[in-house]
Amino acid sequence: MWMGIGIFTFVVAILLLTTVGNHMYLKKKKIVDERYNRIHHLGRSYAWFASTGIIVIVWFLALFVFDSLLAFFLITAIYVGHMVSYAIGAAFAQSQN
Repeated sequence: MWMGIGIFTFVVAILLLTTVGNHMYLKKKKIVDERYNRIHHLGRSYAWFASTGIIVIVWFLALFVFDSLLAFFLITAIYVGHMVSYAIGAAFAQSQN
């Protein structure tokens, strides 16, 4: 149990440091500006809207058909759907600027 907690804490710390470090580097290079923030804000909002729909659909499927392997693939589909919708949302936001 302690091993799992330690690994989880380590992974969360690495992800947090990577995210904060990357953002600080981009700010230092003056890449993060109003246009960058607007594009990524719109991309995230479109992605979350699409993810909500995907999650609801998969939730109903999981209620009627439940198998451990199937649940893994459904959760993977949620993640892939979220990433694809973010890419489409960011591209759409980019085309509006």
